[in-house]
Amino acid sequence: MAEKRYLMAPGPTPVPPEVLAAGAQPIIHHRGPDFRELMLRCLERLRAVCRTENDVLLFTASGSGAFESAVANLVSPGDRVLAVTAGAFGDRWAKLAQAYRADVHELRYAWGETPRADDVRARAEETGAEVVFVVHSETSTGVVADVEAIARASRDAGAMPVIDAVSSLGAVPLETDAWGLDVVVSGSQKALMCPPGLSVVTVAPAAWERAERSTSPRFYFDWARLHASLETGTTPFTPAVSLVAALDTALGMLLEEGLEHAFRRHAALGRACREGAKAMGLELFSPDEDRSAVVTAILTPAGVDAREVVLALRERFGITVAGGHDELAPRLFRIGHIGHYDVFDITTALAAVESLLVEQGADVDPGVAVARALDAYRDAVHV
Repeated sequence: MAEKRYLMAPGPTPVPPEVLAAGAQPIIHHRGPDFRELMLRCLERLRAVCRTENDVLLFTASGSGAFESAVANLVSPGDRVLAVTAGAFGDRWAKLAQAYRADVHELRYAWGETPRADDVRARAEETGAEVVFVVHSETSTGVVADVEAIARASRDAGAMPVIDAVSSLGAVPLETDAWGLDVVVSGSQKALMCPPGLSVVTVAPAAWERAERSTSPRFYFDWARLHASLETGTTPFTPAVSLVAALDTALGMLLEEGLEHAFRRHAALGRACREGAKAMGLELFSPDEDRSAVVTAILTPAGVDAREVVLALRERFGITVAGGHDELAPRLFRIGHIGHYDVFDITTALAAVESLLVEQGADVDPGVAVARALDAYRDAVHV
């Protein structure tokens, strides 16, 4: 195993030293005034990053906990819901809703396809769905959907849009209020540059009204219970105090950078990664577009097992990338570029991939991936 490590997966992502330092401070009591001040400031910063005036809830849980809270608070047994699925996390929404005994309908795409608003409108109208679950950034494929158009189509069909922004929040544009997103869920471990363990939910007035009518059981994930506590900066159960301190610092860094700058940076990193991969003759699985700025999904050449590439990158170069899900595992690997990354992280990963391919006899000019990635990044940031 190489001594130096590079975390290049789409989550968890690298955590800046300042954020690690904030999380390593002495523990403060979660019922005291210091924590209340910290929590209230963190919630305000989350509103700014989510671009919303809606209520923001912060759970000690993974992003899947935020998923489950949305289903538990919005869906009663027998309610008709639509899960838009084009990858592993769209499938997870469907399974969660089924676990709460909803009447689940699916709009299913092949993995790697981009969901379309017209399809969502038609399927929601056909099924009479009351809630539509949509993944903004499907990290299993690299696809980033047009949730503004999909949310509008959902509302046109009389359904409430619920958006999975676990890997998109802070990386690509997300306008919660301007786009009419009634519920947005996210997590701390992606573009928000924190360790795993916190999840975020934004709740619009229409979602509160629906939650009041829901008959599904909930206790820990009860929105009303948490909201009542958060109004005074506390929580009904013991929170992850150190993670809240870390998140507060990370959000401050992101807002200091400026969201628009962060979006441009992620788009430039994505373009650099895609262009570097193409320069090696590799085929992209994720769309070749600037909107897909979260993770680049790449197909290995014929006869090259992606699982072996993932393992070799880790064992020989200390670079952790993500493999493919399910049947894509032998053919696909994914390089993440959300959060605390710069272009030299991207070129390091590309250079290692290039080295492996050259060793296996691929017709690749050494250095071509790095050169093309740097050119693409330079062009993108100067647009």
